[in-house]
Amino acid sequence: MSERGFLALWNDLAAGREAEYEEWHAREHLPERVAAPGFLAGRRYRDALHPTHRWFTLYEVESLAAFATPEYQDLLANPTPWSASMRPDFRAFLRAPCREVARAGHGFGAALAVLRLPDARGMDVAALAAMPGMVGARLGLREADGAPAHRLGTGATEDSFAAVLLLEAQDRPAAARALAAAGGSGAVYDLLFAFPGTAPGERAAHRRPHWNAPA
Repeated sequence: MSERGFLALWNDLAAGREAEYEEWHAREHLPERVAAPGFLAGRRYRDALHPTHRWFTLYEVESLAAFATPEYQDLLANPTPWSASMRPDFRAFLRAPCREVARAGHGFGAALAVLRLPDARGMDVAALAAMPGMVGARLGLREADGAPAHRLGTGATEDSFAAVLLLEAQDRPAAARALAAAGGSGAVYDLLFAFPGTAPGERAAHRRPHWNAPA
């Protein structure tokens, strides 16, 4: 498990806690996850009109081994009080660790088209990244999931798909065009939050005190 990977997460939320969810995710949840060994960065997106998955979260990892560290397992098994209070109100939760197999372009855009694919055959990542308004494209093969130590809320989904395609665009129209060109069903999400930022030590500041010092 030495290949670079990412974790794709889709979810919705019970009505009435949306604003609190945004605060919790930015102030505590995403930074705490990214502080774990092997994690590189995280981003939260939203499609306010999506009927099932209004939020999409993307975690970048050095390799899929990041999901097996004691620190990450600690996060799953021992949530903070705020996290524990949020969990029951998750809806339609879907989790997909992916091994990255193709990448083109550079940077990330304000809009992200996300597709779940039955297979990855014939997907021209470079051509999609070169479309007008696009900045990048990535393809990941879904890996067997060790299953989180918890079930989030109700209506967790177990969609059958083999790959995840991420299309980075400068704006929603460009993302929608790439989505159509890829020929799959998916959604376009707007970027809300990215971590870490530019200040040194942001990841270290969110490590739990009892974790070992980073290597």
